[in-house]
Amino acid sequence: MAITSWPGYEYLYLAEQRRLGQRYGLDLRVRQYNSLEDQRFAYGRGEVEVIATTLPDAVAICQEVPKRCPELFLVIDESHGADVIISKSDIGHVRGLVGQTVGLERTVLAEYLLLRAFETKQVPFDQVRFMHEGPIALVSALSKGKVAAIVTYPPHANSLREDSLYRVLFSSAQIPGEIVNVLAVNPVFAKRHPGMIRALVRTWWAAQALARAEPTSSLALMAKREQVSPAEFVASERGIRYLGPADQSEMLAPTGSVARVLARMADQMVSAGRLSAKAPLPMPTQAFLPKP
Repeated sequence: MAITSWPGYEYLYLAEQRRLGQRYGLDLRVRQYNSLEDQRFAYGRGEVEVIATTLPDAVAICQEVPKRCPELFLVIDESHGADVIISKSDIGHVRGLVGQTVGLERTVLAEYLLLRAFETKQVPFDQVRFMHEGPIALVSALSKGKVAAIVTYPPHANSLREDSLYRVLFSSAQIPGEIVNVLAVNPVFAKRHPGMIRALVRTWWAAQALARAEPTSSLALMAKREQVSPAEFVASERGIRYLGPADQSEMLAPTGSVARVLARMADQMVSAGRLSAKAPLPMPTQAFLPKP
């Protein structure tokens, strides 16, 4: 399965390294991609069948490759302040970005965060210039003054948030429930291998349990891959709320919170001219959750 750099996804790496899927008959292998865009295109080309992604990027997949529009079978976490728009400290609010250049990755998540931030201050997209780079290059561009602000997330945001030269203009904490990370699967693959997807769900919970039972070694392993210290990894998770087994059934119901957010998100992005109204939406499913 495919992942990108995000603290919540590291539990899948932990599961792979500790071979937690074996007890469920699953040989889990994670493949790292540099960005959500790279990962999204790989899924669209059929290189991977399961990805850990965000709701905005899942919507984008359905726009780009409707035949592979994914099913969302597990909610990993909710970003509650982890995804941020950070500027130099002399810019006091979002309207201060008018006429400026903002750096972001080529991801729908980054565009969506900007869209929601601009809505709060009625800033049109065409009044801001954009520069697209990878997450590491964006931090460098901000520090060198090449951009006025960037859209970023941990671990890349960690050093900026601790530096008085920068300030957070907007964060996912201001739009609770909207920046959600999920496991998504090609529906054709899921239909052929339902036991494998159920095993992956159980493996995810096993990784969470291992991290609680053996926090020191688990944190060390995950932090090393993110190239941060264990303390920095813990700091990265402060803006993240992990969803437990009890949350899943309601969130993934046909009319549950994920479906409602997807519909509202698509409407907003279509109204802003960022997406077409013709494509399907990702389908939340409870089919692979453990039976009560």
